[in-house]
Amino acid sequence: MLIDSHAHIYDEEFLSEGGAQSIIDRMSADNLEYIVCVGCDMDSSRVCVELAEAHERIFATVGIHPYDAATATPENLAELARLAKASRKVVAVGEFGLDFHRPGSDRAGQIAAMIAQYDLARELGKPQVYHLRDGYGEFIEFAKVREFPDGGIIHCFSGSAEIAEFCVKKGFHISFSGTVTYGNAVNLQRAAAVVPTDRLLVETDSPYLTPEPLRGHKNYPRNVAYVCDKLAEIKGVSREVMEKTTADNAKKVFGIK
Repeated sequence: MLIDSHAHIYDEEFLSEGGAQSIIDRMSADNLEYIVCVGCDMDSSRVCVELAEAHERIFATVGIHPYDAATATPENLAELARLAKASRKVVAVGEFGLDFHRPGSDRAGQIAAMIAQYDLARELGKPQVYHLRDGYGEFIEFAKVREFPDGGIIHCFSGSAEIAEFCVKKGFHISFSGTVTYGNAVNLQRAAAVVPTDRLLVETDSPYLTPEPLRGHKNYPRNVAYVCDKLAEIKGVSREVMEKTTADNAKKVFGIK
């Protein structure tokens, strides 16, 4: 069965059809073993933990997205730590990182929030889930002088093959979303080709980044199957092998038994 290593099943996009519960109820039919529900601010981090506590096959992360870097205050970081310590279902800190796509991004603030959440993850002994968009250069400078003994994930990877190789050497798993299925994603597919199979993860980032051939529609965790198929094609292995490999990788990096 598949593991969607990064999804936002609490998103308001799903409310009209029953919310997260409608997705959870279909997991077996959708060939999904687990979903990692990812927090991106204080409210969503709390919701992720609540969902994980209520449902055996949901796991949670807690973190503050770079767009909300200003809210990475000592008080909020202490609350994230409390959430993580209170539930065995919290498997990582994130998503956090760097996103300079928007004009006027507060680069210094995002970097400070990233460092603070890196330190929090180290304190908790948890892997880290990084969101990186138009910030790989700064991330590399950050990562060069730090260690990641508890592991980490570069979610929705969008960098080059060379950046992927650097991240793998630093101990990261590389997670690919529906973007790797796009016809014009040649450079991304080259990056996937150089990532060792035992470091690959699949995700949907649902409700966003719907893969081909469903692009233009709302994304669901079940569509992680299309990402798995594309990686199997790139690596020249069967769908079954890639499905098991990426599931095993997710269990390893997140410490899921």
